[in-house]
Amino acid sequence: MKALFALVIALPLALALAPAGAASVARAETGPSPEQFVEKTANEVLEVLGDKSLDHDKKIARLEAMLDQRSDFETVTKLVLGASYRQFSDSQRSEFLKVFREYLSVTYGKQIDKYADQRIVVTGGRPEARGDYTVQTKLVRKSGGDLVVDYRLRQKDGHWVLLDVIGEGISLIANLRSQFQEILGRGGPDRLLQVLREKNAAGGDPLPIQPS
Repeated sequence: MKALFALVIALPLALALAPAGAASVARAETGPSPEQFVEKTANEVLEVLGDKSLDHDKKIARLEAMLDQRSDFETVTKLVLGASYRQFSDSQRSEFLKVFREYLSVTYGKQIDKYADQRIVVTGGRPEARGDYTVQTKLVRKSGGDLVVDYRLRQKDGHWVLLDVIGEGISLIANLRSQFQEILGRGGPDRLLQVLREKNAAGGDPLPIQPS
């Protein structure tokens, strides 16, 4: 399950690799429907992942450049901390943005080399609360064992941005929030920051997966 989860959320890499600041979100694509936004983004990512002329570091750099306008990482950090966000001082929030982004990148970014000859098929969509929208997709693999992946979107400044990735029913946001709450309960913000720093120094290590 851990390997599946890492593979699924590595696909868009938007949550992991979007910059901490949200200033670029307003320059995101305009016009497309939620389904078109996800299909275009996912297939552009898969094209990079399948480019054999790029090594791992170049793929990461290309994805960073491509996706830095397509997610709202500042909102993501608030969602994963939930009510505990209020426990963090301004300096702790700034550090959390930094170490959390690094944690996602080093933990799941290394999974990108596992992709080959895959494609995304949009299978449906539904409106959610707060004006959000979920786009339902299937990751089709030549080796079989297709994966169901949902993308939770929100409009910001009139544009769609990515908020969450749900692979095989497991939400990245919900899983991380559950694990972070457990750590926070044992030592507050300082403990969580310490755990993330240690995992980053060790080259990334996924937190336990909690099935929904």
